[in-house]
Amino acid sequence: MDISVPGVAGGGDRAVTTPERGRAAHAGRGRVVPRVDAAVAVMTAAAFVITVAWSWEPSMWADELATVGSVSSLDVLWDTLRERDAVFLPYYLLMYVWTRLGTADWWVRLPSALAVAAATGLLTDLGRRLAGARAGVVAGAALLVLPSMARFGQEARPYTLAVAAAVFSFWALRRATETGRWGRYVLAVALLPCAHLFAVLVLPAHLVITRRCLPWLALGSPPALALAALSAGQVGQVGWLGPPAWQNLVLVRSAVTAWMPEPEPGDLPAVVLGWLVALAGLAAAVHLWRARPGERAFVAGAVVWGVLPTAVLCAVSYLGTPVYNSRYVLAAAPAFALLAGMALGRARLPVRLAALAVAAALALPQQAHARTASGHQVNYRDAAALVAAEARPGDLVAYAVPWAREGLTHYAAMPPEMSARQAIGGRVWLVRERTDRPVRPGTSVPSRYGLAQAAIPKVDLLLRNRFTARQVRHFRGVTVLLLERDAAPR
Repeated sequence: MDISVPGVAGGGDRAVTTPERGRAAHAGRGRVVPRVDAAVAVMTAAAFVITVAWSWEPSMWADELATVGSVSSLDVLWDTLRERDAVFLPYYLLMYVWTRLGTADWWVRLPSALAVAAATGLLTDLGRRLAGARAGVVAGAALLVLPSMARFGQEARPYTLAVAAAVFSFWALRRATETGRWGRYVLAVALLPCAHLFAVLVLPAHLVITRRCLPWLALGSPPALALAALSAGQVGQVGWLGPPAWQNLVLVRSAVTAWMPEPEPGDLPAVVLGWLVALAGLAAAVHLWRARPGERAFVAGAVVWGVLPTAVLCAVSYLGTPVYNSRYVLAAAPAFALLAGMALGRARLPVRLAALAVAAALALPQQAHARTASGHQVNYRDAAALVAAEARPGDLVAYAVPWAREGLTHYAAMPPEMSARQAIGGRVWLVRERTDRPVRPGTSVPSRYGLAQAAIPKVDLLLRNRFTARQVRHFRGVTVLLLERDAAPR
């Protein structure tokens, strides 16, 4: 099939430049290996090193533990996909193979770090192709500095894979309009839903850039259709979501903070950074629309890329079924970094350095916090270390929530779990979600305050057996009580 290379007029595609024609002609005489731009290579390597650094420190939280548990065997994987998580089929298959080589925390998080490196390198190259090498470096740096790249780049979940897939799709679209070869673009479209189904919400932006991609987009769409069909009956898995709170409506909140709207260390500077990146990106779009007429279609497409996913999921959440979570639209974050980089690339060096320095200063508190033991909202590792170090023969443990069991047993061997059908000795470790009221006010009696309904019978059993708290330790997301039986009735 003869595919002509489109020009700028009417579709937003850039005509092939003279050097590109020369390379194409030379490629016709003999295959040439494309040269890797030095800046792209440096940014990719830097992103990998920075993202991997201290990835072994944060304790795994419930969703990461769900990943590790789901891929522990083929039988468990099949049950997980059949019952609740079919939408993660490609990711879980990847992680099943990956975890055959190890299950250390840093290892199971490594694919996410590799995805950040790929996204940074591809965004750097995309910015270079659109507006020059300086623009590419600034765009890549703007993406890398976002605390969410550290947070989700060190998490055993697929969200940064969605970021990388989104950037790859726009990079592949640009290359297709340059060369007229669409194979990489079809692959990129097919990979988007494999990373995360909601990542396909960036695809309408491709049609803003050029409608010539439509048949190729359709050719790459079967994975999205298949995953949508497989997971349609499992929409209840996001039933815990409510309509987005105002905190989650902050533009590019997902680009700068952890997914929970509750305050995090460094939360305010990170939100300020988010607004600065968003406003800089949108202001850059206005400037670039005027200054670079040949790239207007790509600029408009980048704006749609950054805004549409959040707008769609928020609208669906308010009008129908709540489906919005800031993690689900993380793939939109690079759009603003790209626009800001394209504009700042034209600025003088002191201006570029000052802008990146301000961004780094605002990001630093959360960048540092994400690499601590409690950086993923919970600290199961230290809680497990406490119980393992102080447990005695005959001790039992009671978990108020199932993910506390998964968290502590992931890091250390725990005492046997308490059961109503067995004799209870003199000491029980009660592990519950973090609470400021672990005991009833003015007493040492364990409190039922804030417990899930399923956990109340366990505490009632301990109360009937006259257990009181001898030690209470708080960790992020976890409270551990050492309970001992009173010798005399209360």
